[in-house]
Amino acid sequence: MNKYQIISISVLVFVLVFTGCTKEEEPNHFRYTINDYPLFQGFIHNYGMPEGATGYNFDVTLFSEGVSYNRDLHEFRGKGHVLFFQFYSSAATELANGTYQFAAGKSPLTLDVANFGMQMNFENETGTIVTGVSGLVQVSGNANERVFDFEFLTGTGERITGHFNRTLPVYDMRDARK
Repeated sequence: MNKYQIISISVLVFVLVFTGCTKEEEPNHFRYTINDYPLFQGFIHNYGMPEGATGYNFDVTLFSEGVSYNRDLHEFRGKGHVLFFQFYSSAATELANGTYQFAAGKSPLTLDVANFGMQMNFENETGTIVTGVSGLVQVSGNANERVFDFEFLTGTGERITGHFNRTLPVYDMRDARK
């Protein structure tokens, strides 16, 4: 083999290896027991640093199609699935990247609320809400493009896992009462 044949074969192998092994993006969802619950949209509220805390409070709410949120009334409408995380970030202006552990204390890189709502009907106030009591969330991305990979256990030992990757609006709520 000459030099050009070796280079051509090397390039072909490189292209086949790296284009044939692309990982399919995990869907935006959470899984509770054996069921998947799709997520479509959401938002982040920046509440600043609460009294007695050492981390900045960022609330993340994600929900499925069929659910809408009225910011003026602070209420949900429709039917679908929703999840809520209450994070404490080391950064004042954004939810910092990192692994957030479920813990009390309101310190950086912790979260203290993880609620998962399934088959919610906000008009009738029905559905199932499950609370995570231990777990973690890996937060990555930049600006408004956020990625959340999470795993929790409920008080009865059931596992909740999930992934979300989408642009989320961030609202400054530091002057609002929580």
